[in-house]
Amino acid sequence: MQRFLIVLLALLWTIQSLWAQSVIINEMSQGSAGGKEWVELLTVNEGVDLRGWELGDNDDGVWHSIAEFSSHSELSNLARGTIIVIYNSGDVDETITAAGGEDTTFSDKSVLLGVNNTRFLIDTGPWGATAGAFANSDGDDAPAIRNASDIIIHDLAVTHPTATVSTPGSAKVKYYSSNTVGGITDDSQWIVASSSSATPGQANGGDNSSWVDQSLPVELSRWFASSADGEVILNWTTDSEIENQGFIIERYLKAAAEPVEAWSEIASFASNPKLLGQGSTTAQNDYTFIDKFVKPGETYTYRLADVDYRGTTTWHPELIVKVMATDHMGELIITTFPNPSNAGIRLIIGSENGIQSKSLQINILNLRGQIVKKLFSGTPPPNEMELTWDGMDNHDMPVSSGTYIVSISDPKISHSKPITIIQ
Repeated sequence: MQRFLIVLLALLWTIQSLWAQSVIINEMSQGSAGGKEWVELLTVNEGVDLRGWELGDNDDGVWHSIAEFSSHSELSNLARGTIIVIYNSGDVDETITAAGGEDTTFSDKSVLLGVNNTRFLIDTGPWGATAGAFANSDGDDAPAIRNASDIIIHDLAVTHPTATVSTPGSAKVKYYSSNTVGGITDDSQWIVASSSSATPGQANGGDNSSWVDQSLPVELSRWFASSADGEVILNWTTDSEIENQGFIIERYLKAAAEPVEAWSEIASFASNPKLLGQGSTTAQNDYTFIDKFVKPGETYTYRLADVDYRGTTTWHPELIVKVMATDHMGELIITTFPNPSNAGIRLIIGSENGIQSKSLQINILNLRGQIVKKLFSGTPPPNEMELTWDGMDNHDMPVSSGTYIVSISDPKISHSKPITIIQ
């Protein structure tokens, strides 16, 4: 009788606490073989702070940690609907590779992190090698998450020692199909399938997809920087906007690979009417900002953010540009497609006045401003030129998935534009 009352009280406490949950386990795969496991977390509240939280296994009521979230600022204020996948980086599942592998861009609300990513995670468990964490020894050998105060927020098994939702099993995936927090204790709301059909970093279809709204407040089709006459010109185009108050622009000064000045806000919709958003619209809108407070010869990094009506800030890829004193070439037209891509990105470069340069440099940079790939050096054709970057670096090794910068410059002009590679 006493055992029954303990289990009942635990169940009642669990069900009551579900309503206060801010993060749930949305999908879990035990991989195609070996230790190829991964767990997908979903934030169901706005502004979740994951710093200090842990992913683990509360097997038989004893906590076994797998990974702890670091103190990185990106984890401090997550938007509702953000999906974070943590996977075994020592034995990566094929579905993770197919999804593009590691992805640390938080603005699109879909993040994939290998457990060995020291920027965002502290590896505390068996992952990072070929070992798995869930041996299916009994029904409650399942993933769980707990907050920075060591309070369990969601245990897939729900109660101990009697589990109501268990792990999928070897070569299987289990995913949540509903769109309410209260349904996670109901095993009928979970679907078991072959691990090859898993969808890491995405909603699970049906009702779950309507809950996991991963649409961005602002969809950018164009975002690039150029320099002429001792100024930096930032241009961007939105294809759609959802409850967009406006934009914020920040910059920092670089010297070699190290920042000289920290990020600072240089313009905001709060004080500049030209940066006000259009609210909600599906029409295309063009924006321009000219930064006149820069020094010729210096290299600056810029980032753009949009702010919605709730105050949620979404950052877009960074741009790197060197300030040039004069412009003899006119505005370059840089077209990239497909972007993002996993099979090569084509670059078409031209100008209304022709490419009037005898010493043009076209490089691919990482977000630290380092040259990853030298694409072109010399005198370009006078009207238009086309190049293709296959996602390889200067050593013919594939780069990791992420955002890179196309940098185009000659002694008198500088342009940059972000591109995304998915390997």
